[in-house]
Amino acid sequence: MRRLLADTPTSAVWRVRTFPGTLDQVAAARRTVREIWAANPSLNGDFLDDLLLMVSELAANAVRHTRSGEPGGLVGLVITAHPTWVRIEVIDQGSRKVPHVIGPEDDMPLRRGGRGLALVEAASDRWGHHPVSMVTARRGRVVWFEKGTA
Repeated sequence: MRRLLADTPTSAVWRVRTFPGTLDQVAAARRTVREIWAANPSLNGDFLDDLLLMVSELAANAVRHTRSGEPGGLVGLVITAHPTWVRIEVIDQGSRKVPHVIGPEDDMPLRRGGRGLALVEAASDRWGHHPVSMVTARRGRVVWFEKGTA
């Protein structure tokens, strides 16, 4: 699969934000993505709804499943947007678990939740995660996705 960001043009827009690790801040993460699109009419709005869904899922996962959701926790958001592609990274403060897509074999008929990464996988061109060292000496994780129209 092609790498969307192999060449980072100078026309790209970057935004970095940090939010408190609470579920009400998921809306703030979505708002940040919307603000970038509103302020940059050259960005392709055809996939904005997909971006908002994926940001919601990753930010909510960071709050629900990592130390970012503990009192005083933080969630980072890094957005790199170009008129034909975007990469969004959600940075959490770490967890003992590694993100994974729940497959049909893991699914229970009455299970609520647990399908967020499957949505990200389906709506993105590429997604992944990697550990990151935090300034506080804790281990965090970056979960990212890329989506484009080119």
